[in-house]
Amino acid sequence: MEEENKELKIEQFKEGYKLTCKLTGWLDPNTSTELVSKLNLNGVTLLYFDMTNVEYVFSAGLRAFLMLQKMLEPQGGTVKLFNVSDDIRNIFECTGFGSLLEPKA
Repeated sequence: MEEENKELKIEQFKEGYKLTCKLTGWLDPNTSTELVSKLNLNGVTLLYFDMTNVEYVFSAGLRAFLMLQKMLEPQGGTVKLFNVSDDIRNIFECTGFGSLLEPKA
């Protein structure tokens, strides 16, 4: 069986110091590197990720969010994820990354 090539689509919307990224697809070792490299964090202190269309997050994706949080800390910034599916929410909570999640609506 041939492995599918999973992709990540990143849509960015910047308003002042807030950057919202709508993600679609998979966060795996290949796409998580792309995520970090494509974001322009100049002047950003609030980095939000809309996870509505994220199908799966591998450990490399968790690492990417942690790396982004560490990049924003010197300027007092933070990373938050919203519209997270129950399955992905469970991954974040079980691995100790629950603080990145916005409360369920």
